[in-house]
Amino acid sequence: MSEALRRSHPALLGALAGLGAGNVLLALNPHLLAPFPALRLLSACGLLGLLLLAPFGLLVREPGTPSTGFWGFSAIVLALLAVHAETQRKLYYDFLGNGTRRLLVGVALAGAVSAAAALAAARKRPRGRRAAAFLLGPAALLSAVPLLGRHGPERSPLAPPQAIPRTATRSLLVVGLEGVSWELLSRAASDGSLPVFARLLEEGAGGPLGTLSPHDRAALWTTAATGKMPRKHGVVSETSLPTPVGVLRLLPRVPGFARPIPLPFARPRRDGGATRRSRAFWEVLAERGHEVAVLSWPAADPPREGLVLWATERFFSESGAKGEALPEETGERARLLLLGAGNLDRPLTRALEPTGLSDAELREAHAAAGAARDLGIVGATLAGVPTGPGSVSALVLSGLGGPARVFGPAADPRRYFGVSRRETDAAEKALLAYYRFLDDTLGDLLEREGRERTLCVFAPASFGPAPPLTALLDLLRGRAPIASPDGGDDGFLVLWGSGIRAGVRLTSADVVDLAPTLLALAGEPIARDMDGRVLAEAFDDRFSRGTSIPVVETFEPEGPQ
Repeated sequence: MSEALRRSHPALLGALAGLGAGNVLLALNPHLLAPFPALRLLSACGLLGLLLLAPFGLLVREPGTPSTGFWGFSAIVLALLAVHAETQRKLYYDFLGNGTRRLLVGVALAGAVSAAAALAAARKRPRGRRAAAFLLGPAALLSAVPLLGRHGPERSPLAPPQAIPRTATRSLLVVGLEGVSWELLSRAASDGSLPVFARLLEEGAGGPLGTLSPHDRAALWTTAATGKMPRKHGVVSETSLPTPVGVLRLLPRVPGFARPIPLPFARPRRDGGATRRSRAFWEVLAERGHEVAVLSWPAADPPREGLVLWATERFFSESGAKGEALPEETGERARLLLLGAGNLDRPLTRALEPTGLSDAELREAHAAAGAARDLGIVGATLAGVPTGPGSVSALVLSGLGGPARVFGPAADPRRYFGVSRRETDAAEKALLAYYRFLDDTLGDLLEREGRERTLCVFAPASFGPAPPLTALLDLLRGRAPIASPDGGDDGFLVLWGSGIRAGVRLTSADVVDLAPTLLALAGEPIARDMDGRVLAEAFDDRFSRGTSIPVVETFEPEGPQ
């Protein structure tokens, strides 16, 4: 009997650690909280932990009596489990609802109590079944943790409102940018390199835009579109991982690293916006009678009927993919305006890809292809989107993303590890050329579509140095540094035109405030279940005095979120 118990103690500890890790995964993936999927996930994690630590049972010499070192090691493992759960709760606070955050609190408390029990066992040195009880008790606690995440009763759908008042209606032009560094943009605007951005900053309201942390592209852009945090709108990750224990959408992270902890033998699957359960601002406006078009908004797929044009990002990035633009007739007209890198003017191509760059850098940055895609989006905007009163056009230009990642360290080499100034001249020229290209493109949009419109130009996150541990690991591996939005740098927002006060510095704007502000500018109410607010400090006195923004409970047919 004692021999069997001797061999079982490390295995029990492994199962205990596996149960804790399984509960963390369950909290990050609440769609698996149904009894059978939860049991399958916890069983698999517990079994994996048992198999990993079971061989260490051979190292215990005294039959039936775990050593003080074993109990000390157990206390460390359980304490790390508690710290891990609390870290995930803080990192993913905006991604998780109250029920699933309770799971992480439960794991942290169970881990802390179990670590204390292991320290007590180190002093008492229990034998046989009593020693096993010190591990079976915490296992029972962790097995009960999923009960903390039980869902409350479903809300009944609300009756649609009979009449929602409308205020002064404005036409909107919304331009999203990806890959922008707010520091570099403001510097170039100040020295005259970007005259259009300089004009917008001088004549409009602008400033930094708080971003979403940790960074996930699909979750971030969906938050901007809906005015709700990921825990409400449901898009928590751009990809998911199909595994034998279920589809995982969120994985644990280690602070200081850019990416979640990878799982071996699992191939990510792109989900985009398939899990979105909240309406975007363009859907609300279209339902309220506005003529609306949205082009190349990340994670805004699949497209739906009701808009003048809804063209997804894949429509522009995959040679006009079928079924990615509705209505189909308008999509076919927009398809004629798509460009390839070979269609760009030679001076622009030479500016975006100057001599002195290696072939590998040019392939990674694909600046010419990005510029061609951005021009196709702008061409479709100018040719096929509404221009009447109260119309709304929203487009996202993401071509700068590639050059920003590859050439971003050249703009400010002091902020990056391992960058030599001698190596950055050509890269810096290429990056600044793309900024000038965007400035010219925005000027063309304003000249042709900006009259009598309120303009919103924003980037939901700025590109900058990678998180410190990722940057250090790249340096040790000899990799060139890259810029990314994973460090959590704020983006920027500029509002300009009708209804906007000039010269206002926005100091507390957040990405979740974008959708409510656009709804208010378009003359529509905001919803009480939105997490953002209206940036009324950017409105001019005439608009503020003449406007009372109505508030409704929700725009969701299923009821408030």
